[in-house]
Amino acid sequence: MKKILKGLVKYVAFTVLLACFLPLSLQHVQADEDEVEYSLPSYVGHLSIHDDGNATFTQEVTYDFDSDYKGQYVTLGKIGGYSIMDDPKVSATVNGKEKTDITVEKTDSYDGIKLKVYNSGSDGDRVVLKVTWQIQQLLNLYSDIAVLNWFPISDWDKGFGQVDFTVDGLDASQGELYAHAGYFGKDPHVKRTATGYQVHVDNLPASGKLELHAYWPMTNTLRENNQAYLLNKTNEADFLKKERNIKESKEKFRHLFYVILPLVILSFVLVGIFCYLIVLYSTRTPSFPRDARLYEAPQDLAPLVLAKNVYNQSFDKTGLKEETGPLKFKHMVQATILDLIDRGYLTFRREGDSNILTRIEKEGLSSFEGSFLDMLFDARMEIRDSEMFSRYYLDKDALDKQFKSARTSYEREAIRSQGKRVKYQFTNDGYQVAKGVEKEEFALGLPKIYRDFSAKEKTFNILGVAALVLSMMLCSLSTLFLFAAFGSGLGFYYILGLLPIAGLTVLFWFLVKRRRQRCLDATQISTYYQWHSFKNMIKSIPSFKKSELESVILWNRILVYATLYGQAKKVSDVLKRYNIHLSNPSLDEFTYSAIPFIMLNNVNYLESYVSASDTVSSFSINSNSGSGGFGGGGFSGGGGGGGGGAF
Repeated sequence: MKKILKGLVKYVAFTVLLACFLPLSLQHVQADEDEVEYSLPSYVGHLSIHDDGNATFTQEVTYDFDSDYKGQYVTLGKIGGYSIMDDPKVSATVNGKEKTDITVEKTDSYDGIKLKVYNSGSDGDRVVLKVTWQIQQLLNLYSDIAVLNWFPISDWDKGFGQVDFTVDGLDASQGELYAHAGYFGKDPHVKRTATGYQVHVDNLPASGKLELHAYWPMTNTLRENNQAYLLNKTNEADFLKKERNIKESKEKFRHLFYVILPLVILSFVLVGIFCYLIVLYSTRTPSFPRDARLYEAPQDLAPLVLAKNVYNQSFDKTGLKEETGPLKFKHMVQATILDLIDRGYLTFRREGDSNILTRIEKEGLSSFEGSFLDMLFDARMEIRDSEMFSRYYLDKDALDKQFKSARTSYEREAIRSQGKRVKYQFTNDGYQVAKGVEKEEFALGLPKIYRDFSAKEKTFNILGVAALVLSMMLCSLSTLFLFAAFGSGLGFYYILGLLPIAGLTVLFWFLVKRRRQRCLDATQISTYYQWHSFKNMIKSIPSFKKSELESVILWNRILVYATLYGQAKKVSDVLKRYNIHLSNPSLDEFTYSAIPFIMLNNVNYLESYVSASDTVSSFSINSNSGSGGFGGGGFSGGGGGGGGGAF
């Protein structure tokens, strides 16, 4: 199960990153063009089809610039068997005045023509660019009808506020024109006029497509002038069938992505939440009275034994930050030092400005305490507070400089190995302490007050994980499909749905991880409650009246446990305020010294050493990478394509 949960965290992180950065990789935008800021409020197109099947196509594009610019560009595709005749006519007006000093650069390739119009200006300009194209063989000719299957708009860098497109020519009273703007966008409005058709679209997005699919009855003029291109078969039935299929496909995809998938995803999320809530409810910690107090420790336990038995925190894993709980690692170390002073295995004294710890050899020391003292003293019998845990010392800043100046991978690995060595040293030493604590628990006959998840709880946990992972997979796959296959902005909404699901998954993973570590056995709750009450008493000591203080015995043990709970400074202040002395002379001298807990704070060195070893062992060199993009096609297999932008 742990492998599953670790894999889940990695999957969630990867999914969120993929979903966030995927839209950026799908944009057909060049770096130079991004530097120009502009919008496209309108596009006006006019396609006039001649009796011989050729056509004149005029497009007027309005640019509103929010920065200086060099010009504009437009493209028109030729894929589909079309031919573009002569040089297109280009004109431009700037702020309502026609501009004559423009230069047009034409690039002709197998798939289309690109016109780059050098027409420089400044921030605030409104430019209307007009291009007139002459197109041959725009229609597909059959024995019964002439078919237009063309998308004039497909690859613009910016979206249009509105698009107005007029198609005229041939016999407008017969035939039909259909306009499409994607499976998920608002359908274009098509109006038949006396001479043809008018198409209107609001808010066509960047890279959005406008596809025109129309047919007219075949005429004698078309037939006579295009004998070489005439297909000797009927097509009206196929045309109408294709439009019915397009309509059905739209409805199916919209129903799938607007209704079915969101409901399925929501169902999985609700199932996941339900399963997790069952687990969390079943493993909840009982509530205890806040004012409950116990004036003596329930048992005389060493701090590390108490941490493991009552709070399920191991010395090594807490130090490596693999476990979290109510006790801090530094307080576990500080309390252990005070406990050993109180029991006579250490002595404390001051010599000038130095705080001296001395190790005392005598019987009765547990194996884990011997291992702890080996870590603390590093084979010495006497140390200053600044020398505590010196075997784990690393100068991270100096090693960082060496790593950055290293010229070979061998030199860099040698520096990393120093961090790995120290981390391994602490991991091994900490493990010896933790194993010794477990042996001490067994020797004392202490019951386990925490339990594993029951079979039912494990099952619901797995079901919760599976349900949320499936919902995220559906969001991710839907996003990929919508962007890759359709270029639809609907994918952004699935990303917006993915992010809270991912956050919810991580939250539940964290909560269940904590519950797994701190799931109380119902038969041992009284033990936990006693220590809970004792902790409340320690926290309340600063507010005690003198009569309450007099009822407290064994202040030296109280101080040890207060240190474990992070209350050492407050308890020490009370002892000094009421002139309460401890039975252990060395511990009493420590408490009444000028800066006792400044010395104890030096155990933070151990935390910083372990953190430094982890950092040094994973030093790396920065690297950069890039990404690309791709796009999709039209509804009815049409050709053409038109795009543009500014530079």
